[in-house]
Order: sequence, then structure tokens, then C-alpha cells
Amino acid sequence: MYYQTLKISHKAVVQRIQIYRPEANNTINNQLTQELLSALQGADAEETVKVVILEGLPDVFCAGMDFQEVAGAEGIDPKITLNGYYNILKQMAQSSKVILSLVRGKVQAGGMGFVAASDLVIADETATFANTELLFGLLPACVLPFLIRRIGYQKAYRLSLTTQTISAEEAYNWGLVDEYSNDTNKIVGKYIRRLKCLPSSAVKELKDLTNKLWIIQAETQELVVNKAADMILSTTAKERIGQFVKNGGLP
Repeated sequence: MYYQTLKISHKAVVQRIQIYRPEANNTINNQLTQELLSALQGADAEETVKVVILEGLPDVFCAGMDFQEVAGAEGIDPKITLNGYYNILKQMAQSSKVILSLVRGKVQAGGMGFVAASDLVIADETATFANTELLFGLLPACVLPFLIRRIGYQKAYRLSLTTQTISAEEAYNWGLVDEYSNDTNKIVGKYIRRLKCLPSSAVKELKDLTNKLWIIQAETQELVVNKAADMILSTTAKERIGQFVKNGGLP
């Protein structure tokens, strides 16, 4: 399959999926949600693949929702993109493959969901992390179930409330990042040497069990997607998103 928003490579037991929208700061649009879900499902079907590495650009992993699309998408239901995005997070959490996010540069908003839903997160020292939705009158609704699972209620709430940016070191101390270093290739290689020995069926069983032990249920998707869509359509969010698209910079 030809992808317009991704670059994909396959070597031995590893499949690399790079989010590649340099013209849009690696933001998430409807096409990206469709392609990334397809790529993850395709990797899940490959028997030889043991590890999927999700990465972005050197200076930005993912900057969240594409506000250009939101501002210009008159008549398009935001639930379509939001459901697609949430389905990606579910796929990552339920996949029989180990999903390893390799993070460099900026991670914001929806990008935090990709990180939180990953099995392992390796970051270099340039990585920064922020939940910025509240600045726009939005909520990190789809991100929160996975972020709370990874770092706990209060830390997830604090990140969302304050919209503060934290460094790779802070993210490591909070449990959002598993390891960080300037030599990320060495760390990734260390993990792959062990992970390639695992049966994918056992990885799937582990994920299924841990998912049943957590509070994310089938109803969660409907709740968070509806709430996020309502906020996007609110007057406050429309005004702030419009200002961002016109002038740039966070509110």
C-alpha cells in the first residue's frame, strides 16, 4: 500500500513506521489516522514481525491535531477523525507486536496518546512532552484513558490542567518514558535482542490480560470521542483554533 503520511521500512523482525508530515509539523489529520491504523494492522498480520517502532521527525514526534484541517473542514464531523485516532490507540494497546515509540523533539496533545499507548517509550534528550489542549478550550479526552494508565491519575491530570511542558528527564521520572539517552539506537537494539525471542501470541495474551485489569472499557471510546467532538465544535475552541491557524503560536 502507498502511504502519503507515513514512511515504512522492514528489517528482520522489526517494522519501522515513521509519521511523515513535515509540511504540517507532523500533525494528525484524517488521512493519517486511516493510514497509521492500516499500517499497524498490517504489521500485526506479519508473522515475522516482533517489534514495531513508531517514530516521527528529528525535531517533532507529533504535534497533535491538524488545526488547518479542523479550521477548514466545514461540515465534516470531527468524530470521524477522533474515532480513527482512538482506534489507533486501541490497536497499539491490543496488538500482538511490541509497540516501541522512539521519540525525538516535540510531543504535544494527540502525540501524547501515541506515547501513552505504546508498550515501550525510548526518548532522546531533545524530547519534550505537553498536553496543550486546554489552551484551546479543548480536552485531551481520547488521550487521558491511556495516559492515566501509564503515569497515574494525578500526573495525567496535572499535565492536562497546567499544559506544562516536561523534559525527557522529567518524563522518565514520571514513567511516561522508559529510558532516555543521546544514544537511542543502542537502547533500542538492547530491547530488540530480547523482544525478538518472545512469541507474539504470548505478547497478545499479556496485553489482553492487563487490558482486562484496567478501567478502559468499550464504552470509554464513545464517551471520550463524543466529549472531544463537542469541545471542538464549541465557540471558544473555534475562536482559539482560528487564531492559531491565522497567527501561529499557542494562545
